[in-house]
Amino acid sequence: MKELLKSLDRLNKIYEQFDLLNFRAHKAMPLTFNKKDSKELLRQNKRMYFSYSYLNKEKTRLTNLILSQTVNLKDPLFKQKRMLHPELIDKALKLKNIDETHTKEMEDIPNRNRKINKLKRLIAMIQDENIGLCRGYLTQMKVLIYQNKAHIFEARAQKYQPQELLADLDFRTRIMQFDYDRYMFEEFTPESFLDYLIFEKVQRHATYIRSYDARVLIPEAADCGFSGIAYEIEVDGIRECYVTFKGTEADMDYTERSRRKRLDKFLIEGYKDWNYNVNAILIGNDTENRQMLVARDFIHYLQSNIQNNCALYGLGHSLGGHFVQTLQLTDDCFSAGYTLNSAPVNLKQVQLIEPDLFDEATWNKLFQLTSDKTNSNIRNQDVQKLLPRLYPEIINQSFEQDLTQVFYEIPYTIWIGQKWEYNLSNWKYPFQSHLASYLNAGEIHSYQHFFEQLFAYLQDSETGAQLMRNSLGFIRARVKILHDDIDKPETTEFFYAYSNYLFKSGIFLDRPQKVTEDFSKSQPTMWKSSRREWPFLKSLNMDMLELSVYFHIINGVKYFLSRKPNKIV
Repeated sequence: MKELLKSLDRLNKIYEQFDLLNFRAHKAMPLTFNKKDSKELLRQNKRMYFSYSYLNKEKTRLTNLILSQTVNLKDPLFKQKRMLHPELIDKALKLKNIDETHTKEMEDIPNRNRKINKLKRLIAMIQDENIGLCRGYLTQMKVLIYQNKAHIFEARAQKYQPQELLADLDFRTRIMQFDYDRYMFEEFTPESFLDYLIFEKVQRHATYIRSYDARVLIPEAADCGFSGIAYEIEVDGIRECYVTFKGTEADMDYTERSRRKRLDKFLIEGYKDWNYNVNAILIGNDTENRQMLVARDFIHYLQSNIQNNCALYGLGHSLGGHFVQTLQLTDDCFSAGYTLNSAPVNLKQVQLIEPDLFDEATWNKLFQLTSDKTNSNIRNQDVQKLLPRLYPEIINQSFEQDLTQVFYEIPYTIWIGQKWEYNLSNWKYPFQSHLASYLNAGEIHSYQHFFEQLFAYLQDSETGAQLMRNSLGFIRARVKILHDDIDKPETTEFFYAYSNYLFKSGIFLDRPQKVTEDFSKSQPTMWKSSRREWPFLKSLNMDMLELSVYFHIINGVKYFLSRKPNKIV
């Protein structure tokens, strides 16, 4: 059994290296091209393909070894628990099947000779490795062994210290990722997963673990799209409760066999989160605060049911980070917390749900300070001085150019606690998170109003198909308005400001030009006339869009956090 564990650990390290290689490949993606960058990309491609070749061979070798070791495993425990051995073999066979399927499908990936296409092919091959799923099966095998043979896992002599797990970056990212990956662990309880994870990180055995799922405890949670899990644990007499809030990214429910129903659930779940993002965070109105109200109910439930001496810690990615920050401001409920690529707090929303947090004069001062984010004299320190306290126990970690940082440029948004921003040195990544450098206050307000109208238009959509159809109908109607009014100077300037921001952010490859003449009314369709007037619309950079999403998700941003932050405020 110990030899099998060693092989599982070695294969897991191979998949960790695949994950790191995937990050390196995304980082190397050229978003601007010149001769010097082209030569460097050629060298990088050779190094990364060499690394991939080695990892792929080692992965296949270890996968075969694990299957052989699992099949040949003899243990007296198998007579008592007859299903344990077949379950281990089943996981090993799934790993083997993924490896064989990947080898066959690699031949179908286009192998064009351009250097950038070679890099895209490498990324496609790494993603086809199904890293997350394979690591999930490896973890499942370790969980099965740990549940039944805990005595072979040697514990350290030193006792557990408070917040030891909270300070561990890998623990934080994996426990946040678990809410996205729950479909992989349907056979296991969250307690069994966490039991092994705790030992893996601190080499001490937990004596108590209990999970609390918001969607089980609070019926309204699933209806409004809120997702959160809390884990109450005890290790060496120290009680801690980790509350994890899920981000915006909807996850596919692979337990649903129908592709249509699976996609429908995916779209509806994503819509619920974005409806909250727009109305509660982007706008701060009172039409969609249900997720925050459920989050507060969840915290109140935990405070009433966990042990009195149990410290409560908040963890959240993206939208989940918004919940950590806002709950700490309104309820002061966490002893400590970390957020990752967090969305901000919206003061308008806070006033709606907790109007007595400040007196009228303080509210007015806060709104005055944050109403116009294009004013360079506004300093976050001025806002922090008006808050009840500084909240140093909350640490907001983010990729400096993450797409959620745009939300902090919206009126009435703030962050609380510490903000640690990370980036890479000598790296060309064009996304601009500071809207105020390109748009004035009126243009930013129109950005808010556009999305407010969109989600008001979508509110009656009940299926994924209706969402898609209504979204396209809304966009067509707004493009027609723009088309009809484009000859007006204010509309021209407005459109150019947005287009230039997208160009500077790498979303479009070609620089937009200011409109100098009316659209040709003779064009057969509005889309064709738009492309004739604005040829840059044909230069949409899908590589940049893919990168902006990759560096936002947990598996993409976590590699920034191994470095020292560029800025701590």
